[in-house]
Amino acid sequence: MNYSLDVESEYKVVKSKLFRLSLLFASILTIVIVADVLLIKLSGEFYTPQLIIAIVISILFSWFAIYFFSNIYSEVNSRYRYFKGYESGLKPTEEVEFIKLSDEICFINGVYAYPLYVRYSQGLSKIDKVIFTFSNHLNYESGDKLTIVTYQRILIKADKHK
Repeated sequence: MNYSLDVESEYKVVKSKLFRLSLLFASILTIVIVADVLLIKLSGEFYTPQLIIAIVISILFSWFAIYFFSNIYSEVNSRYRYFKGYESGLKPTEEVEFIKLSDEICFINGVYAYPLYVRYSQGLSKIDKVIFTFSNHLNYESGDKLTIVTYQRILIKADKHK
């Protein structure tokens, strides 16, 4: 029973999603700027109502931009940076004993992941360690011996010993 994350396909998916989100934001920004300019430019002698409408549109767009960049774009950009740095990053391989997988979601290294508790031997002492995984459906039982590969404390590959 093996677990493996296809980093190349995940990178392509998140890259295209980041591009689509950037394109969406640029389109909305263009529409807002054109609407504001047309409202002011096409207003006649009494431009105060159009000016107020342009200000309201700009304020609503500003609130949308704050929400967009702090929530939606931030998460996708974090995943993009994670997968982009995968090629040059350190990927240690360790022999561990699986303890349990938690159902809670944590924000670690810029991405959302599930905590995975393992015990590994370092020298003569046993040490418990928390690593993370993108999947909450790992089919390992407590006590299984695994060889794992991690990148930035997130599980990339796990092979079960027989």
